[in-house]
Amino acid sequence: MTSLYLLTESLRQSLDDAFDPETGEALPAFYEKRSLWGSKARDVAAYVLNLESDADQCTQAIARIKKAQQAYENKSAHIRAYLAQNMAASGITELKANDGSFCAKLSIGRDESVDVFDEAQLPADYMVEKTTSAPDKALIKKALKDGYDVPGARIVKADRLTIK
Repeated sequence: MTSLYLLTESLRQSLDDAFDPETGEALPAFYEKRSLWGSKARDVAAYVLNLESDADQCTQAIARIKKAQQAYENKSAHIRAYLAQNMAASGITELKANDGSFCAKLSIGRDESVDVFDEAQLPADYMVEKTTSAPDKALIKKALKDGYDVPGARIVKADRLTIK
């Protein structure tokens, strides 16, 4: 099977000999080469369309998979919170699977984060200069841990459920 590139070169080289010098009409060999070229070019174009269709199908599949992934992650987060809430309410902080395949442990008040409930109250020293200013939570946390009063911020403790 001849490539489109080779057919193009053959067609270009035959242009000088493609026409009858007396009548100016195209010779049958020229029409044959042009027909072969056209057939090959249509095949290449169809192949490109197939590849683009395959790529589009991949894009759609990726979007469906990402949507499913997000749904699983959201459901997992909701059920994790549900389990943690019920473990905390019942006073149970650890449970293990009967076969030992996993363990769920609730660490009460383990995780700390800074809750900036009123950014306007924060002193400028606790702001990070960027294109827009934002609270420097690491600096605020250190100051609060060291016993300083930082107006507009507090340390909030949250529970963490670990499943291994």
